[in-house]
Amino acid sequence: MPNAKDAQTGYERIIVAGNTGSGKTTQILTLPGKKFVYVFDPNCLASLRGHDVEYEEFLPEVTEIDSTLKGFNKGAKDDSPASAKEPTLYLRWIEDLNRREAEGSFDEYDWVIFDSLTFLAQALMDRQLYINNRYGKVEDLGDYRVVGSKLSDVFRTITSLPINIYCTGHLTSYQDEKTKKTEVQLQLPGKARVMLPLVCTNIWLALPPTVDEGKYKIQTRPDARGLQTIRSSVKGLEPFEDVTIADFDNPGASGIGALLGRK
Repeated sequence: MPNAKDAQTGYERIIVAGNTGSGKTTQILTLPGKKFVYVFDPNCLASLRGHDVEYEEFLPEVTEIDSTLKGFNKGAKDDSPASAKEPTLYLRWIEDLNRREAEGSFDEYDWVIFDSLTFLAQALMDRQLYINNRYGKVEDLGDYRVVGSKLSDVFRTITSLPINIYCTGHLTSYQDEKTKKTEVQLQLPGKARVMLPLVCTNIWLALPPTVDEGKYKIQTRPDARGLQTIRSSVKGLEPFEDVTIADFDNPGASGIGALLGRK
């Protein structure tokens, strides 16, 4: 019978969340081994350019973007689009994901990376609204439930793959209508806010560099007022760890890659 004391270290499933400029994308360069990035954020390649990182970019095509204005006053009119817009980004990505998994393409990589979950979730939402003939209109609660559930299902499958996973994401504030309590949460729809952290080994908060020190840090434990889903499987980490990158050409020597090397 298997015994946990004999088990080898499992694969990492990491979410690094934070505001723009906190360095969460650049930390990809510190991960040891061969990396493949699914790029959804249009700013991602600016951080990775010039480094040995393979990627596939999934951005909305011009024909997918609904730029018409929407009325919200009683009796207001919506602009009529010049042509039908069909958002296909999510479909194109899920077909690519399924093809690579079926062909065993991920076997050659040490890390599969998703930058970022925020833009991926938006692609799902665009598709959800389109198939309900509401593309370009304001999302309702039912849309968030459907998209959150589907995103959770997809990532339960992804995190079952025998490979390390690294995701970036953003934060949002939510106020409970009854208690009026404001909480900081991952910027994910519906069920995904709960399920994605459950299938991850580490959820860390990336902090912007301070003016005086100029160092990048991550928060590894939750505090009373911030993101409560922060957790770490790396034992012995301080509540705030310096992840400033000392050598961009030596993955694993600094940053998050060095923290993972402590396991």
